Amino acid sequence: MISFIGMILGLLLFVVLAFRGFNLILSAVASSCLMFVFSGIGILDGLKEFYLPGLAGFLQSYFLLFFLSALMGKLMSDGGNAKKIALSLSALIKKSKNNQKFLCVLLVPVLYFILCYVGISGFVVVFTVLPIAKTIYEETDTPWRLYCCAGAQTVSAAYLAGSIQAGNVYATDVCGTTTMAGWKLSIVAVVTFWIVSLVFLRIMLKITQQRGEAFLPSGEGIRMADLDEGLSEDRLPGLLPSILPLAVVLVLSAGFQVYVVKALFAGCILTIITGRKNLLPKLKTSLSQGITAAYGPILSVSATYAIGAVVKNIEGFTYFQNMLSALPHLMSGSLMGLLAAFIMASVAAPIPAFGSHMLEQYTLAGLSAGNAHRMMMLTSFTSIAPHNAGIPNAAVVLRMPYAECLKMYMMSTYIPGFITLFVSILCLKMGIV
Repeated sequence: MISFIGMILGLLLFVVLAFRGFNLILSAVASSCLMFVFSGIGILDGLKEFYLPGLAGFLQSYFLLFFLSALMGKLMSDGGNAKKIALSLSALIKKSKNNQKFLCVLLVPVLYFILCYVGISGFVVVFTVLPIAKTIYEETDTPWRLYCCAGAQTVSAAYLAGSIQAGNVYATDVCGTTTMAGWKLSIVAVVTFWIVSLVFLRIMLKITQQRGEAFLPSGEGIRMADLDEGLSEDRLPGLLPSILPLAVVLVLSAGFQVYVVKALFAGCILTIITGRKNLLPKLKTSLSQGITAAYGPILSVSATYAIGAVVKNIEGFTYFQNMLSALPHLMSGSLMGLLAAFIMASVAAPIPAFGSHMLEQYTLAGLSAGNAHRMMMLTSFTSIAPHNAGIPNAAVVLRMPYAECLKMYMMSTYIPGFITLFVSILCLKMGIV
């Protein structure tokens, strides 16, 4: 019980420190140390045995992913590819006289939804979409902080049947299903989530307009980054060559199941080729800056992710698991998914760790294996955590305060997410799916 209280206090400490502007690495270490104290684990021993291995494990798994995605984003920016795509999309958006800002805000979530569904990591997407979005947001004078609403659309990786993301694959092993399991429930969930998301985006945009917000002040940091290096339009590559590197990454990773790191490497090479007129004179500088751009995000994200590794290894987490077993079956399975995802700060990690428990509870509640599979994904995504690795990654990349990113991410995920979960459970109870 004491360890469980320490776990809750540790997570609260992280949120408070992060909101007050403390360094994320310092906040994550302080949070973990408090959990160790309440769990009777020596601070130094806990850091060595749990926290640092969690940090190192994330680095080992994702360093190349961050490195190549940041590099490709920088090359696309310096080569003019990103600006060409952005200007082309911006021209389409400007054809609408009354909905320019809304279409601008909607564009990035749509890109996130598509790219994440076909297997591109959210860590990669933010680097790839960033230079495109920056130009469009600045052109339409749309509040930059609304970019954060796009993070919720990584939902496609969890909700939409057929996703090749890790969590959906893990669930096939647990439930003995395929990635298309629970497709009817999947459609209900995605449609509900998008309807609520569209209403939410409209309301948020209206609020910012009433306050007189524009691209600045939230875009001050990203504006200073000067991603496009002031390239004139006559020096930009054509639209098709500009899109080609992104298309190749997409086709290789999603269509041919090529490991995404290899696909990103191919994308970097193609970006250099298609943007060679602008890149070759300063290729050394672009490569150096692209590599350097990955350091901050990956260290911040690794430090935050490691909190989940600590939580999973303390006694309080077992206490939490036992508490849920006493609840009604459908509630027990759903709360296990929600709380495990929140505590472990991951959509995928709770499935192999607690999927068998969730499957047992869902089966006792009368759900088919396919619907149990999809419910695991729905609950795991809905409960995004303050220490979820994607949020500090976005904060660093978008040049925005962590607290502002967290607020936008949680609102744009929790509001449509819990409404979707309620509708999905209602449909299951009524036998519609």
